[in-house]
Amino acid sequence: MESIVRVTRRGGVILVALLSIACSLLLVYLIFNRGAISRLPTLHLLALVGSLLLPITTLGLLRLDQLTIRERGGGR
Repeated sequence: MESIVRVTRRGGVILVALLSIACSLLLVYLIFNRGAISRLPTLHLLALVGSLLLPITTLGLLRLDQLTIRERGGGR
């Protein structure tokens, strides 16, 4: 049962991260094609970069957490 929960949790995190990145890339595409990039304030551009980087960071931290658990003997 524990392995099912672990796989489901990992799959859910990966799915949400991929959907978030896809939506962010779509937003970047729309902003660049409509020429709105020159009118956006810096804060909005930073939020756009953050929406691309945070899912990748989350996946990296999930992997680090899994490695830490294994090294401490809590994993497989």
